[in-house]
Amino acid sequence: MAISEERWGLDPSGRWYWTPDVGGYRVYQVNEVLVARRTLYQQVEIMDLKGWGRCLFLDGEIQSAERDEFIYHELLVHPGMLAHPEPRRVLICGTGEGKVVREVLRYPGVERVVAVDIDREVVQLCQEYLERMPLDDPRVELIFGDVARFLQQYHGEPFDVVVVDVTDDTVGPASTVHSLDFYQRLHQVLASPGVVAVQGTSAFSGLRSAGFDRLYRLLRQVFTYVFPYAEYIPSFEDLWGFLVGLKDIPNLGPRGKLPSGLRYYDEETHQRVFHLSRLLRGQLGIE
Repeated sequence: MAISEERWGLDPSGRWYWTPDVGGYRVYQVNEVLVARRTLYQQVEIMDLKGWGRCLFLDGEIQSAERDEFIYHELLVHPGMLAHPEPRRVLICGTGEGKVVREVLRYPGVERVVAVDIDREVVQLCQEYLERMPLDDPRVELIFGDVARFLQQYHGEPFDVVVVDVTDDTVGPASTVHSLDFYQRLHQVLASPGVVAVQGTSAFSGLRSAGFDRLYRLLRQVFTYVFPYAEYIPSFEDLWGFLVGLKDIPNLGPRGKLPSGLRYYDEETHQRVFHLSRLLRGQLGIE
């Protein structure tokens, strides 16, 4: 197999897609390329991959795979939603495929969801080529723009829960999110009590651009209680980090009932993912 000279992409045969990884490359076998185009902000590719089904890539990095996306999205959303005693208003930073919206709407008490994404075209392509998500639900308001600017200009009702699901590239479309200013402003638009759930990037390599440990320390400057957790995501071939920050809530609870229809997350999984290895606790500076 000949490797392209580009940073990522299809090999000349069109049968293999490669992307750089720590110490080498990850290679996927391609059944069909459904979308390959440049938006105003990033390169988007939606492909059917052998063993993974339909997958979304942004700037050469896999974002989700049909085969296991529920692992990532259930782990990102439910610990934070269950930590809040009554989540009614939810802000989603990074709409993407719309699967965070799907998980949030499992809670019957949710009255309003504001989903913000900088790239309208990616959201539309995901709705067309991936599993269609309930973005047209009357409780959902879609906003297209920089979520950091949205927060600076927001003066409406505070949010009970905020889910931050942006890419981990500190120089790309999500660069304005990976900053102290962003989380300080996010804290201001949170209700009391309030919860923020953050995708924490790779917890294994420590070499990705945002950095699990960096995000943990950043959140600790804003939130009194920050709980890191991690799980292996097969399609990412990586141990993936997540973070929950609490405002005026002393512990994770849970304070609500686990919604029906989940495929991965349950009480036992919750207990396991929050027990980090000694090595990872040392990386985060946790005793």
